Amino acid sequence: MSILFQTQDEVTQEACDAYAQDLTTEPVRPTSWQGYHSYTLLLDDLGLILQFRSKASPLDPDIVCLAKTVHGPLAPKTHRLGYMPGSSVSIWQMEKLPGDGYLTMPRQTITPNTLDVTVKSFAGHVIFPSTLRSCLYYVSLTATSGSTQRHG
Repeated sequence: MSILFQTQDEVTQEACDAYAQDLTTEPVRPTSWQGYHSYTLLLDDLGLILQFRSKASPLDPDIVCLAKTVHGPLAPKTHRLGYMPGSSVSIWQMEKLPGDGYLTMPRQTITPNTLDVTVKSFAGHVIFPSTLRSCLYYVSLTATSGSTQRHG
């Protein structure tokens, strides 16, 4: 769980929630997973994620830009909105990518079948169907063989 509000006591969860709520008319909600030095909210109606980050765990704008350039639709459009007033806590806005989040699955439920479902969900949004079939065949072979080798 996040320690953002313990380490950055000039900012409260309520202030972050209020900042996010000012951006939308719909309710905002925290993600089911939180970073150690950040607080992350979903703005579902806008298709956005808003993240408040501690100075102990900054995002590098150049790396964020490079990730989007290299990975295209696999990386969210991300930009810094600024800082919480009177604070070093940065505010980042990211597009919410489609598909099921791998981090939201309980570890004991990760099986070859759930990996297959996750890959299909994610890949279905970013890969052409013919390429998807080839990728899924490879993932299925790798998952059932227990192989950890990288291929091609």
